[in-house]
Amino acid sequence: MSQKTAIVTGGNSGIGLVTAREFARRGWRVIITGRDESRLRAAADQIGGAIWRKGDFASLKDVCALAQALNAEPRIDVLVNNVGVSLSRKQVTEDGNDMMLQVNHLSSFLLTALLLEKLKASAPARIVNVASRAHYWASSLGFEDFQFNKAYSARIAYARTKLYNIVFTRELSRRISGTGVTANALHPGVIRTSIGHDGDLVGIAAVVWPLLQRWRADPVEAGTRVTMHVATAPELEGVSGKYFSTDLRETMPSPLAQDGQAAATLWAMSEELVRSFATAQN
Repeated sequence: MSQKTAIVTGGNSGIGLVTAREFARRGWRVIITGRDESRLRAAADQIGGAIWRKGDFASLKDVCALAQALNAEPRIDVLVNNVGVSLSRKQVTEDGNDMMLQVNHLSSFLLTALLLEKLKASAPARIVNVASRAHYWASSLGFEDFQFNKAYSARIAYARTKLYNIVFTRELSRRISGTGVTANALHPGVIRTSIGHDGDLVGIAAVVWPLLQRWRADPVEAGTRVTMHVATAPELEGVSGKYFSTDLRETMPSPLAQDGQAAATLWAMSEELVRSFATAQN
């Protein structure tokens, strides 16, 4: 097939939805993923011609099933790892992992690993990881409390998991060098999305966050600018392991995100937590 294919995780709402819509507008074949079938159907209809695949990132088993379905596609030219959550209360997934750690990092780590051979076969291909400027809030990589069992707050967990997005990107880029597949991370801007809503945030955060979004955040349509640039800009062909911000330029992430040894450690710790699922898939 000559038509390029883009996969957008969390493509049924927010930045993911407008990103998928923009891919479709440009003539790409678009596949969106999410956990709610009714929302996926509605989003696919809204985009027009989009394909949807159900996959709950709170379940590693679901991620494996999603990967199996996506690997049946003729090609994958761009994978946009867009899913993210922010939760005031600590929650644990069916796999025994902290919910924010799994949804914001581990599941994308696993899905990417399971789709890597398809991406290589489709090269040149791109992996785009939607991170956040919030990673600067992280004061440490927190490997000693990887599951947030000792201390938990929405701010700490969100900042650290967004930091992991960038650290993962840099290590992934190193490992896939020379394959024709690139991996880059980005900050989409402060965007007016539903993240942190639907009862995810409680207490003062539930009051402050919606107000900040109303007064300071850009419309959700603005959130796709950086993603589409990193995913499609001709001048970024071959560029990998970088972090881009709202001016569409490469920028330096925090010093923690540039630690090569930490990147290797994060990879090993993440791999250990998803190993049995990756092995079963293969």
